[in-house]
Amino acid sequence: MDIISIHIPKTGGTTLYAVLKQVYGDKLSKSYRRRDLIAETSLAGVFAPNTSGRVTVLHGHFHYPEIKHLHQTSNTKLITWLRDPVQRVLSNYHFFKALFDHPQRNPKDYERNKHRSHQTLMEYAALPECQNRMNLFLNGAVLQDFFFIGVQDNFESDLKLLANKLDWPNVSIPFKNVTSRPSASPNKKELEQLISWNIKDVALYVQVMKERELPYPVIYDDFL
Repeated sequence: MDIISIHIPKTGGTTLYAVLKQVYGDKLSKSYRRRDLIAETSLAGVFAPNTSGRVTVLHGHFHYPEIKHLHQTSNTKLITWLRDPVQRVLSNYHFFKALFDHPQRNPKDYERNKHRSHQTLMEYAALPECQNRMNLFLNGAVLQDFFFIGVQDNFESDLKLLANKLDWPNVSIPFKNVTSRPSASPNKKELEQLISWNIKDVALYVQVMKERELPYPVIYDDFL
């Protein structure tokens, strides 16, 4: 593998995949969902991608331990994207809510998530499986393991940085899977609760933003 792209939900990964497809064509794998990983994981618990010999770029919802053996046995470049943790939770919540507005658009996703149809934002965010998702996907890796970490809040300029690092030709950015449902801002109490529930993601995000000398919400410093 030349590149492994870890797609954390609601960090711009669907748009990134479209760009990767422009650059790498049939050298790019399918976009792996969690159910794909389960299907292609051996009884020994090792993920063995069902790809042809021409595929050299993997992209999907990987947890780092699942692709660690691929990353550490070659010169693979590991890339991922982060997002403001509170905004990522809000976007993920409104992504699910949009499924219920138009169930016919994606009936399989609707069926898998219809139990969320009556959840409020805070009910959704209180669930352990909805917390610290960035940390979950990257757990087991350190920042130095990554060839590139982009920030969704800075997507276009960061994509240009990645393109320069990988010597890509000019590419267009066909924004995909953008949540169009308007999201109300949480009040102060809710914001503080969301930060507390996602404190590991906040710490990861702030670390990257500081290293990149990029701005982030100053309220995060009060929790670290």
